[in-house]
Amino acid sequence: MGLDDRMDIEEAKTAPGIGVVAPVISIVIATHNRSHDVLENVNALLPQCAGQPVEVIVVDSASAPAHAAVLETLKRREGLTFIRLDEPGVARARNAGFQAGKGEWIALLDDDAVPRPGWVEAAITYAARCNLQTAILAGRVIPHWPDGVGSLEMPPSQLGPRARLLLSVVDEDGFRDTTDHPIGVGANMLFRRNVLEAHGGFDITTGRVGSNLASGEEAQMMTDLIGAGYRCWYSDAFVVDHKVHAGRLTRAWLTERARKEGEVELRSLKTPGRKSLRAIKMLVATPILAVLQMLDRPEHEYYLRLNHNLGLLRKLFAPAS
Repeated sequence: MGLDDRMDIEEAKTAPGIGVVAPVISIVIATHNRSHDVLENVNALLPQCAGQPVEVIVVDSASAPAHAAVLETLKRREGLTFIRLDEPGVARARNAGFQAGKGEWIALLDDDAVPRPGWVEAAITYAARCNLQTAILAGRVIPHWPDGVGSLEMPPSQLGPRARLLLSVVDEDGFRDTTDHPIGVGANMLFRRNVLEAHGGFDITTGRVGSNLASGEEAQMMTDLIGAGYRCWYSDAFVVDHKVHAGRLTRAWLTERARKEGEVELRSLKTPGRKSLRAIKMLVATPILAVLQMLDRPEHEYYLRLNHNLGLLRKLFAPAS
């Protein structure tokens, strides 16, 4: 992060929030070249914020000039803080947002995730129900499929749970502790601010940069926090509609996304012993998956499991650059 970026963040810290009450939640929206999606997101969000102990922070992660010009207009929106970074990267942008925020909780919203009515009130309500040992609260993410789904290479009816998760779909019922089987994606989830700070923020080597499909900084943070003894909860009460672009509903996109997730998993294995054990398991499973993925239907997802393995192994055995 450069000097200008740090100055922007310090200025953002002194910007007035919504009302005079210290915010309970700082809502951080990182964006790159999706200015019109951000406007739709903000237009749905800001009316819900009136009179609520929340603040909204939009971080432009080095968008191209045409998008940057549109995003600059957000500076005029009451109740919103705008930060511009000259270096791209979702994790870097999210770090800048939570460093500028003042809330007890940091809420992450994707730029193309539109919060449904009642999102703010429900997020505040369910965050208040979490004890201090709970550092993560994930929300519901409903897919907004593109028009003409029947003509897509991979229509929703052919997507299994692994593909849906790669597309950031989290559509389960209830309010419950999910620590043992964590669910949640950065399109709609909350982290305790002080815990994020104590862990140094999101890993900028893990988050997506530009068109690189490697992501998962929020998943890595979930893993690290749970490993440190914190709890993860899920609530279906605060909901976003997440746009799924047609270009993602292809076998090629899902395959590459699965490979990148394998690379991200490798980064989460902190010791050589854990890496070696995981690699042995994958080396044993990979030939079997290679056969199964040729014989079975896409919704059974053997091809995704195979490419996840290949991504991890490729990264593990790639020569150091």
